[in-house]
Order: sequence, then structure tokens, then C-alpha cells
Amino acid sequence: MPVRQSILFLLLASFAVISRAQVLEPFSATYSASYNGIKVKAERKLSGNGDDWRLDFRADSFLADIREHSRFSLSDSRITPRHYEYHRTGLGRNRHTALNFEDGRVVNISEPDRTLENPPGAIHDKISYQLQLALDVAAGKEDLVYQVADGKRVRTYRFAVTGTETLQTPLGPVDTVKVERVREEGADRSTYIWFAPTWNHALVKLMQEENGETYQISLTKFSTPGDSSRQD
Repeated sequence: MPVRQSILFLLLASFAVISRAQVLEPFSATYSASYNGIKVKAERKLSGNGDDWRLDFRADSFLADIREHSRFSLSDSRITPRHYEYHRTGLGRNRHTALNFEDGRVVNISEPDRTLENPPGAIHDKISYQLQLALDVAAGKEDLVYQVADGKRVRTYRFAVTGTETLQTPLGPVDTVKVERVREEGADRSTYIWFAPTWNHALVKLMQEENGETYQISLTKFSTPGDSSRQD
């Protein structure tokens, strides 16, 4: 599978719907995207309550199918991952990863030799950090820095709120908060995310620019308990 197609799937991977009270709220959402004429459909669902949550993600195209989920707990608006899985099948090399988050280590069930010892206390998996980002943006925080387990490495992701913008979307106009991924100076890739405060901080749009090319995803449908479904 082409590298940039993989990047597109990762971009689709997982942002949540967040309530105005900065707590998680169950939801289902559908996104559409296009990469060089290839249509991609992505769905995600957040379920659970209290101290037991699960985020499921799937993306399908004729090139590959991706299934991903994270089980985690929530306390004082802080997410703590417990278990993470990623499965990709289709053209190219299949990939399967399973991680257990334990005290003082991140156990790689799929590849034990890549177990991460003594990770940072606020370690995240590859989709739980994005839920935490949405919570932190909803809370108006400015220190948007996240440590993410990636094999035996810990990656640091930084973001900054750059302002507000009204977007014309398939669901109609919506007021959003725009967030940018902070990268090293001279980086050839930029990533922008738009959250909608009036829609419980749902991810409305995500755009990545790289080497003069643009990849973009858009929300086409979402619903939360007690709220009517919005769709194109």
C-alpha cells in the first residue's frame, strides 16, 4: 500500500465527540475522504461510561481495510489507556499490533521484544491521545503536548490552537476551533484540525499538506445520545 495512502488512513484514525463539560460522551461518526480519486469511508464509535470506555475505528477502500480500537479509563478529564489493537489487511503487507498498558511498561503482545519499559506516566496509544487532545481543546488548555507509545519508542506530539473559523461543510456552516500540529522548523508536512464547539467539539475537518499536495477528510454524519443524527 502506498505510503501516502497509509498516512491518509492514519489521519482518519480517531478523534472523538466531546461534551461542553469536557467529559466523554458516546457517539458514532462517519467521514469521507479522497486520495488521488480513491474513495475512503471511515467510521468510528465511542462506547462506555464511567471508568470503562472503548473507541472503535474502521476504514475501508479497495486498497486496504483497517480496524483499530482502544480501551481506556477516564478520571478528572484524563484518559489512561489499558489496551490497544490495530489490524490492517489488503494490498501490501498486513499488519497487526496489540498492546497492554501496565504499571511501568507497555507490553507489546504481538512483538514482545518491542515492549516499552518505564514509559512516561501520561503515555497514550495512537488514538487515545487524539481523544485527549479534543478534551483539552474543549477545556481551553494551551499546553497540548502528548507522549505516544510507538514500538519501543515514545513519540512527542505537539499542537497549538491557531484561532476560530466558520466552515462550509456538507452538513451546513459550522463555527470551529482550528488546531495545528507543531512540527520542527522546515518540515515539509503540515496538519490542521477543526473542532466544532457547538457540536460537542466533534472533529469537522482534518487537512494535511505535504510536498504541494493536500489530503482532506470531512464529517458526513454523526450522532450522540439524545441528539438527532446529522448527515449529508
